[in-house]
Amino acid sequence: MDERHEHGQENQPHEWPQLEAMREHLGNLPFPQGIDEAIRQGMSRAKQRRRRRKLVRLCAYSACTLLIVIVLSVRFSPAVAAFVKEIPVLGSIVELIQYDKGLQLALENDFMQKVSLYEDIDGIKVTIDGVVADESRVMIFYTLTNMDGRKGAVYLDEAKIVNSGDIQYGLSYGNSGFDEVWELKQGSIDMNLQEGTQLPNHLELEMKLSPYDKSVKQGDAVYHFNIPIDKEKFEGMYETIAINKTVTVEGQHITFGEMTVYPTRIGIEVEYDAANTKKLFYFDDIRLVDEKGEAFGTIMNGVSASQIDENRTILYFQSNYFLKPKELYLRARSIRALDKSKLEVRVDLDEMKLLSRPDSLLSLESTSKRELWNERGLIFNLRNDEMRSYNLFKNSYTDATGQTFESNRSESSNEYYQYFIEKVEQQSPITLTIEDYPARIYGDVNIQIR
Repeated sequence: MDERHEHGQENQPHEWPQLEAMREHLGNLPFPQGIDEAIRQGMSRAKQRRRRRKLVRLCAYSACTLLIVIVLSVRFSPAVAAFVKEIPVLGSIVELIQYDKGLQLALENDFMQKVSLYEDIDGIKVTIDGVVADESRVMIFYTLTNMDGRKGAVYLDEAKIVNSGDIQYGLSYGNSGFDEVWELKQGSIDMNLQEGTQLPNHLELEMKLSPYDKSVKQGDAVYHFNIPIDKEKFEGMYETIAINKTVTVEGQHITFGEMTVYPTRIGIEVEYDAANTKKLFYFDDIRLVDEKGEAFGTIMNGVSASQIDENRTILYFQSNYFLKPKELYLRARSIRALDKSKLEVRVDLDEMKLLSRPDSLLSLESTSKRELWNERGLIFNLRNDEMRSYNLFKNSYTDATGQTFESNRSESSNEYYQYFIEKVEQQSPITLTIEDYPARIYGDVNIQIR
């Protein structure tokens, strides 16, 4: 039986300023022994992810290890404990406090729109807890509840806006794990809006949950929600600043154009000179720093960039909109980059060996087969100098005849990267194109914005 229940927004405002008390309280607590290892293990487990063509950028979500360690080791003050008790999405809120200063500031400034819509399909309830929205981004927070504990591992297979119309957008979302036994899962859907897009008063969201094990009788479940958006809450809340400065790093020219500051994030237009000899992937440590030395880095658990064309992109940063800094600097030290002549990796599927690769860091280890998914996995080893998960290859690849194929799934850990290809007729060797790689150029980027 399918049941759908909708609840209107409550009129009583939440006391979001209390979030500051919670942050200060957590900040003053000593971290328990072993937390570094717990975080590393949690991040490693969280790096399994799915990729889809429709997404602007799919970012893996961190596991809940940090939340669990903090919650189990903290004795909340009475004020903080009372505040925590009011929040149905504690996990999401704590993650935002830890990883996105901009969203934290938005919550502290009463920017959350409470929704409280839920739908129960065959024992799995999906609740839309709330949204944080402005003219650039919509964050939708949801909770999955295993009502009777009988359902096995499920994941968010697809999310889309049904009434998108002329809305130009991309969605990103991740899954925190595929545990067979579970009670509650929390996550978010990040809606990335193109400049000038007008949001409707309601978003019709469709979410499809699927069983991870395709052999089980439990089928896909599709949930529908009509989410109200209070546009008056954020209308006109943005600021544009012209940077228009070019820097040179190891002979590679980079121009920073216009910066737009929204409550949920900051977007900076970046253009790479077409004459550059290297393909520039991503900045390792780019950040905005104010006069007090407080840094706001790039988005970590959401859409980190939007590609405009081959040489232009928009980088997204955590927002300082509510701080109104008097001085602001853009700083970076290293950029992941690779010679343009080394971007293709050719794989001999018959002999299972690499015919070309950028350097000795990359090797082909083995293959795997997933009969239920009708796909074959190529398992690469990437000897990395840090704990980082890479979208190593682009989704599309070609075979020896030049025919193009699509890979919509990949999985990665600290060193291993698995790239899935469909088990269809394709002539060996195939050619994969590198999308990111742990090779770097270094320079001191320090631009005064205001």
